Amino acid sequence: MPFANDHAESLAERLEQGEILTFNPCPFGLPGEYDRAFLLAQRPGGRIHKDITFNPDRESTTGYVLKSVAQAARLHGILRGFAQASADWLSRLFPRYAARWQLDRVSFHTEEEATRKLRLTARNDLLHVDAFPSRPTRGRRILRLFVNINPTDPRVWATSITLDKVFERHGRQLGLTDLRSHRWAWRLGQGLLNLFQPGAAQRTPYDSFMLRLHRFLKTSDNFQERSPRRLWYLPSGSAWLLFSDGVCHADLRGQYAIDQSFFIPQDALALPDASPFALFNRACKSAILSQAA
Repeated sequence: MPFANDHAESLAERLEQGEILTFNPCPFGLPGEYDRAFLLAQRPGGRIHKDITFNPDRESTTGYVLKSVAQAARLHGILRGFAQASADWLSRLFPRYAARWQLDRVSFHTEEEATRKLRLTARNDLLHVDAFPSRPTRGRRILRLFVNINPTDPRVWATSITLDKVFERHGRQLGLTDLRSHRWAWRLGQGLLNLFQPGAAQRTPYDSFMLRLHRFLKTSDNFQERSPRRLWYLPSGSAWLLFSDGVCHADLRGQYAIDQSFFIPQDALALPDASPFALFNRACKSAILSQAA
């Protein structure tokens, strides 16, 4: 099924090759004044929750300090409304994506990224590509739509090299040239996932590799200090869109943003051969051929 028009196809190709698309102001309706003030007053709850999260599959909102039943219902309704509004707008912009996507979670980021204290691999202010430990993609791409709802301040991002360049420069360190050495780690990781999250989707070798890549980038001082960077100043009320599994990015500064994630399957992409899954498969084939030689 083709994209709706040449403009939509061009935008999709730009996204899939690692660009960020920005929109100022946000092109769909956001929570009103009173609902936004209510949102800004919420705080995350519990050590295991990094952000406040709405899960459309379970119709649940978690990760916040519960004060009353009325508060819980209002928060759930606002985040659910954001999920619906963002998906409606994006489905009009990219109908081919929408025909095949799976809606993932909405995250409300309440804390200042520059000062929050998180373990190293959970930090957002370090350059990384996205991989979700509890939600394996099984080859689908991760499309994320962000909105800065801070009333005054911009959100500051950095982007760096795209995934194909990461593969070229760091593939050997990540085990792409010797896949057999990491087979035991994938089997162990899948066993632990099933133990602690029974019923969770099976993690494929691709998912395990992307998690390893995510952690490698965040823990590599060389990568963090020497990689080229482009800074983005994203104003209050603006939105931005990217395939967060394909471009190294960091959320350097800002408080109060909402994002919605979407899983896009290979057969809905404009450039499936440029996807992380395709890059991984080509690297696997190359490693197998070199080991057989």
